[in-house]
Amino acid sequence: MRLWHFFLLISIPVWPVLALELPSLMPAVHNYLGDGAASAFHLPKNVRIVVDERAAHSDKDNGLSLIPPTLLDFTQTFKSDLEALFPKTSVSLSLGNVDEPLDAPAVITLSLSDALNATLADGSPTTEGYEINVSPNSVRILGSGSKGAFWATRTLLQGLVLTGGQFPAGKVVDQPDWRTRGFMLDVGRQWYPITFLADLCTYASWYKISEFHVHLSDNVSPRGNFNAYARFRLRPEDAALAGLTPHLNETYSREEFDAFQATCAARGVTVVPELESPGHALVITQWKPELALSTDPTLINLTVPDAIPTIKLIWKEFLPWFHTKQVSIGADEYNSSLADDYINFVNEMSEFIGQESGKTIRLWGTLEPSNRTSVSKNITIQHWDFGDDDPFELIRSGYDVINSEDSFQYIVMKQSGSFPQSLNQTRLWDGANVNTGGIWDPHVFDRGNASNNPNIADPHLKGSIMAAWNDHGPTASTFLEAFYALKQGLPVVASAGWQAAARPRHLTHAQFLAAFPALEAAAPGQNLDRRVPSRGALVAEYDLTGGAKMASVRDQSGNGYDARLVGGVLHTPLGSKGHNYTLLLRAQLPDAPGTLLAGPDDSFGVAALPGGGLTLAFTSSNITYLLSNYTLPAHGEQDAVDIVLTGTEHGTSAFVDGAHAGDFIVSIDQTDVFEPMAFVAPVQTVGGKGVGLEKFVLWDGIQSMATITV
Repeated sequence: MRLWHFFLLISIPVWPVLALELPSLMPAVHNYLGDGAASAFHLPKNVRIVVDERAAHSDKDNGLSLIPPTLLDFTQTFKSDLEALFPKTSVSLSLGNVDEPLDAPAVITLSLSDALNATLADGSPTTEGYEINVSPNSVRILGSGSKGAFWATRTLLQGLVLTGGQFPAGKVVDQPDWRTRGFMLDVGRQWYPITFLADLCTYASWYKISEFHVHLSDNVSPRGNFNAYARFRLRPEDAALAGLTPHLNETYSREEFDAFQATCAARGVTVVPELESPGHALVITQWKPELALSTDPTLINLTVPDAIPTIKLIWKEFLPWFHTKQVSIGADEYNSSLADDYINFVNEMSEFIGQESGKTIRLWGTLEPSNRTSVSKNITIQHWDFGDDDPFELIRSGYDVINSEDSFQYIVMKQSGSFPQSLNQTRLWDGANVNTGGIWDPHVFDRGNASNNPNIADPHLKGSIMAAWNDHGPTASTFLEAFYALKQGLPVVASAGWQAAARPRHLTHAQFLAAFPALEAAAPGQNLDRRVPSRGALVAEYDLTGGAKMASVRDQSGNGYDARLVGGVLHTPLGSKGHNYTLLLRAQLPDAPGTLLAGPDDSFGVAALPGGGLTLAFTSSNITYLLSNYTLPAHGEQDAVDIVLTGTEHGTSAFVDGAHAGDFIVSIDQTDVFEPMAFVAPVQTVGGKGVGLEKFVLWDGIQSMATITV
C-alpha cells in the first residue's frame, strides 16, 4: 500500500501556481480572499488534526441521507485520504477545544457553526456549506453541517495536490447552488460488482457529487423475444418474491447493499435507488406473465387486479433497505391509452411509499394525455426529454424538477444513434447556454431559448442528474468501461451543479483541461484506473527459462514484484493493470482451451471457435469475447508462442509471433454493428494447465512491437 501511495505522489503533475493564487479546483469555490501577503500553508512532515469536541458527534444534515456520518466520521475519512495522498506526512487526530490556542505549528481544525448562514441558489439553508481560514501554520474548517466540513476537506486536498503540498493563505467561503448534483447508472441491463459501485461513489465524491441514482431493474428491447435479458438486482428475502430473481448470482444481498450505501454516505453521497415500473418491467412480467399488457410485454397492465398489489409487495420488501428520504419508481415510457390508470398508479404509489416509510418519490417525466387527473405535486419529476414533458411548465405549475435533459446529460454505453458514449464536452462548455457564453448548468433545459429556462434561484429547480444507460445489455461492455465513459463528464456536471455558470468564479473549460489530469489521478479511496506503481515503463518481468523452476521467481523490472510458482502457474502480487499497457507472454501452449492470464476483473486465454479450431479470448463477468476472425496456427508441443496484448480505454489488440492477430470487438445487439472492447490486463496469475511458461513482461504504455525484446 505504501508503494501505491508513493506512486501517486510522484506521478501527479504539479499545478504551476504562485503561493497567493488559488488553483483550479473542481468544483470551483464561490468566494476566496487571499491574505494579501502571498503566503501559504505548507504541508509539513507532521500534521495534527483537531475535531471540535462539542461537534464531533453531530450528524447535522438537511439532505436526503438517513445515515449521515458525524463530523468525526468524516474527519477520519479525511485523515485516511491525507495519509494516502501524502504518505511522507505523519497525521494525528484528536478531539479538543478548537477555540483555544493550539500549540502545534501545523494544525487542521474542524468544527460546525450555524452562523455561516450557507444557502443554496434558491435561498434555502444548506448543511453543505463551509468556510476555510488558511494561515501559514493552520487550516481552520467550519461547516454548516458535517457534510459541509467534509466538502471543505475535498477543497483542501485538491489544493494540496495541485500545488505539491501547499494551500494559499486566505479565506474560502463556499456552498452549492443546488442540492441534487448526481449521476445515474443503469445497473438493470448490465451487471456491476457492488465494490465497483462503491468505488464509483468514492470517485464522484472527490468532485462533491451528492447523489448516486442506481437504476436497479430493466430489460433490453425484447424485439419479439419474451425471454429477452431482464434483471432485478436486489435479492429478496421474502420467498413470495423468489421468482423475481432467478439469477441469484447477479443480485445484491441486503448486507451488500447496506455496505454499499454506507460507503457512499461516508463520502457524502446518498444512494437513490430506482425500481422501475410499470414500464421497462419485463423482469416482472417474465415472473408473472398474466400482468403483461398484451401489446407490449415490457409494460404492466395496470388494469389487471393483481398488478398494483404486486408492485406494492416488491416495494414493501425493499423500502427498509433504502437509507434515503426519496426513492425513484421510474414510471416512464408507458402506454398513453392508459393515461388515467398511469396517473392514478403513480399517485397511489406516492401515498403507499409515504405511509410505509415516510419517503417521498420521484419519477421520470412522462407526458400522459389525461384531462381528468394529474400527477401529485408531492412527486418530484426527473425531466429527461421535451417529448415527454415541459420542465419549465412543470416548475411554473409547482412541481419540483430535476434536470436530466438528454441532449446534455445522457450517454449510452458503447453505441447509439441518438446519444454519445461520453458526455459531449463541446456542448457542455460551448453550446449549452445562450446567457452564459455556452456553459451549461442545471437551470438550462432548452439551450436555444433562454426564455424556456427557469431562474437559477427558482425553489422548484432541485438540480441535475446525468445518466449512463446500457441499452445494449451485458455483452456490449465490461463494468470498468462504465468508469471510462463517466470519469471525465462527472467533474464537469458536478462543478456546474455546485456553482451556476453565471457566477463570477465558475470553473472555465481551460481550467478544467489543465487541472483534470492531476485531480483524476489523485482521487483517493479507489483505484478504478487500475494503476500499478512502477519506477518506469517496465512494470514487471519474469524469466522462467533458466532451467530448474524455483518456487520464487524474481521480478527483473526493479519494482520488487517477485512472484511464486505453484503447479506451473505464476502467482504475482499484482491484480489488474489498467490502461495503457503492453504485455508479452511467451509459452508453449496446449492444443486445448485454457486460461493463460487471470485477474480480479477479467481473464485471458485460449478458447474454441464455434466452427472448430482455437483462438484467443477475454472473459469478463462470465462473458467470453473471442478474437473471432483469428485461428491460432498449429504448433509443435515444444514450440513457444509469443503473444502480445496492448490495451487502451478505446480497445484491445493481440499480436502472435510479431503479427497482428486482430482487435477485440463485440457485435451490438447481434447485428453487423461492431464496437471495440477495452479490457484491463489480468496479471494476478500467469499460465495454466498444460502451459509451458517461459517469459512474461508487463509494460506501462503502448510499446512499439519493433522494440519489444523477447
